Amino acid sequence: MKTTTIIILGSVFIILAIIFLVQEFYIPIEKNQYKYTSTEFIEPSERFLKCYESTDCIKIKGSACPPTSGGVEVCVDKDYFQEYLSEVEEKAGREEEVVCPEIYLVSDKTCSCLQDKCILV
Repeated sequence: MKTTTIIILGSVFIILAIIFLVQEFYIPIEKNQYKYTSTEFIEPSERFLKCYESTDCIKIKGSACPPTSGGVEVCVDKDYFQEYLSEVEEKAGREEEVVCPEIYLVSDKTCSCLQDKCILV
């Protein structure tokens, strides 16, 4: 009888220890580890917007999803658009990784350089 009780108590102790360890050290993997949603606008830093004339600016996506799939349009300096797109991918994911809505949001707006800053007009 004593042996059975010791085995049961030992088993309970081991199970409780395992539960404690799992709770203490288990770190769930987040499905989405990005700071922004796939269609949320990611504000470009000033260096991506700097321009001297309108031909310096180009219209590109300002979110993980392109404007043809529910994303946002933005104008940036054509010399820095790749850096900006890398920043977008870092903050919101790559287009291939995220789910984009089937909403066409491309506008007829163009880019212009006003007060040394690329903007949509």
